[in-house]
Amino acid sequence: MSIFLQAVYEGIINGSALALVAMGVALVWGVMGILSFSQGEFLMIAMYCAFYLNLYLGLDPIASLPFCMIIMFCIGVFIYKLIIAKALRGPILGQRLITFALSMVLINLALLFFKGDFRTIQHVAISGSIDLGFIVMAKNKLVPFVICMCVAGFMFWFLNKTKAGKAIRATSMNKTAAGLVGINSEKAYALAFGLSAAVAGAAGCALTYYYYVYPSVGANFQLFAFIAVVMGGFGSIPGALVGGMIMGLADSLTGVYFSPSFKYVGICIAFLLIVQFKPKGIFGGK
Repeated sequence: MSIFLQAVYEGIINGSALALVAMGVALVWGVMGILSFSQGEFLMIAMYCAFYLNLYLGLDPIASLPFCMIIMFCIGVFIYKLIIAKALRGPILGQRLITFALSMVLINLALLFFKGDFRTIQHVAISGSIDLGFIVMAKNKLVPFVICMCVAGFMFWFLNKTKAGKAIRATSMNKTAAGLVGINSEKAYALAFGLSAAVAGAAGCALTYYYYVYPSVGANFQLFAFIAVVMGGFGSIPGALVGGMIMGLADSLTGVYFSPSFKYVGICIAFLLIVQFKPKGIFGGK
C-alpha cells in the first residue's frame, strides 16, 4: 500500500507542472484557436531566468517566481504583438505553424547562448523530506507542487472573477459579440498569450527546485501538454489541469508496477482509453 501511495504522490507532483503548461496551451487554443507549440520553450526560458537569478543574485526559486512570471508575461505579450497578431490575419496554415517556428527559433537561440550544458540550482531554501511512515514527501518536490497549485488557482480566479479575465472568456466565446459590447479583442488576445507564457514560466521556475536546466528541456513537457489538453478537452482550462494530473499518475504508476522503460506506454494507454470513451475529452462535452 505504501508503494502505491508513494507512486500516487510522485505522479501528482510530476503532473502539477505539466498541468500548468497544458493550461497555457488550452488557454491559447480556447481564445485564439491556434496551437501553441512554444509553451515548452517559455518554460525553458523561465528555468534559465530562475537559474541565473539564483546564480548572480542568490534568489531562491520561490523568491524569483514573481519576477519570472512578470518577465514571461512581458515576453508573451511582446511575441504576440510582434509575430502572432500578424499571423492571425494570414492563412490558417500559417496560424497553425507560426508557434512551431517560434519554438525552433527559441531552442536554437538557447543552444547558441547557453550551449547544451545541463545546469542545476545547487542549494534551495527548503530541502530534506517528511516521513509519514507510509509515504516519504521530498520537500524539494512538495514546494513546486504547492507553487503550481497556487498559480493554477490564481489563473482560475483571474479568468472568472476579474474584468480582464471575463473579457478573455467573452472573446473566446464570440469575438464579434464581444466587440459589440466594447471589448478590444486584440488586447484580450495579447493578455491571453501573455498569461499563457506566465503560467508556463511559473511551472519552469518551480521545476528548477529539482529539475535540470538545458535548452531542450521544454520538448517533453510540450508534447505531453498537448496530450493532456486532448485528454481534458480542447480549450478547457479545468480539463488541462485534470489531464496533466492523469498523465503524471499514469507515468508514475506504470514506472513503479511495470518498468520505468514502459512509463510512456502507460501514458499512451490512458490517452487511448479516454479518447475511446470521451472523444472530445473529459470536459469536452458529448
